[in-house]
Amino acid sequence: MTPTNPPPERLPSLTGLRFVAAFGVYICHAAFIGPGRSWMTTELLGPLAVSLFFILSGFVLTRFARPGDTARAFWRRRVVKIYPNHLIAWVLFMIYFLVIGVAVAQSGSVLASVLALVPGVLLVHTWLPNYHLIGSGNIVSWSLACEVFFYLLFPLLLALVRRIPPRRLAAAGVCMAAAVWTVPVVSYALGGAPLPGFPWPVPRDQLWFAYFLPLCRLPEFVLGIILATGMRSGDRKRRMGMWASSALLLASLALGATQLPPVFLFAAVGVVPLTLLIRATAALDLRGAPSPLRTPVMVFLGEISYAFYLVHTLALMVVNHITGDAWSGLATGVLGLPVALLMAWLLYTLVERPCMRRFARRRRATPGSAPARATADPEKPGKVV
Repeated sequence: MTPTNPPPERLPSLTGLRFVAAFGVYICHAAFIGPGRSWMTTELLGPLAVSLFFILSGFVLTRFARPGDTARAFWRRRVVKIYPNHLIAWVLFMIYFLVIGVAVAQSGSVLASVLALVPGVLLVHTWLPNYHLIGSGNIVSWSLACEVFFYLLFPLLLALVRRIPPRRLAAAGVCMAAAVWTVPVVSYALGGAPLPGFPWPVPRDQLWFAYFLPLCRLPEFVLGIILATGMRSGDRKRRMGMWASSALLLASLALGATQLPPVFLFAAVGVVPLTLLIRATAALDLRGAPSPLRTPVMVFLGEISYAFYLVHTLALMVVNHITGDAWSGLATGVLGLPVALLMAWLLYTLVERPCMRRFARRRRATPGSAPARATADPEKPGKVV
């Protein structure tokens, strides 16, 4: 995992972009919970935001890979980053379900119910088309199961991508984008009735294969690795800007929504515009150009975006449970937003940041030396802990 160059500049605009993605998921779920459901948000905004997360994850991890890093050290940081927040959020969901009297698993005994929840706790629950497992606990944790798989492979993937000659990185990126488009095509070999309660009329096995299966989301992550490697190799030419990339994204989604089956909207339609958007956003910081995502507020929101992503559905469910189904999705979302932000800030402040400071690095005490101080995690593209 030794990079050819030391970690470059911090990219705070990408931190702000993370909250934009998390907020997109929030709007999607707010619209889905309330009776005022919007086709646009439930069909497009949520999957689009998740795809952005996956590409951005590969980009950031590659861009800020540490010189001389080892796979074990990398995995340690990722475990400390992901699991404490996930476990606390999972416990909060279990408490909520128990308080309102909802069964947390479809099983015949208490022991079987507990065992059925174990895959979700370990973030390996999306590898089979079992929607009782996928939907147990915190529903958004399915994407963490994908990320855990990506992290496991990252040291190998990074080494392989860095073997690609710089002149061929663009072709490699095109191949990964083509692989993203191939997934929904291959998924047509799968069938099953559409899943009740989901906004997409997609056969259940096709939905699992194209949306939830970590292996099929891997090309998005690899595309982020390739993009960051290309920029590290000196590809900083001024290309399509952030606003032009955003316009291309909206146009692609509008065209795809009217001309393509829903399964292509999960990732394929947005993969190229999202890649261009990430590149353009990073380029703003590299050039020192003005960026609306670099403000202190946006950077702070980006820092708590992982915690926000984990707890936002719980906040929406609590608000919806208190207010009842008479409220529209918009009203539920407006009232739930400050609740979700407060919960996210508490989770970030009390769990995520202390865990990263204490456990992200292996401390090597020497006689007479002061305790090791926590350092910034360069795998976050802004002000980090």
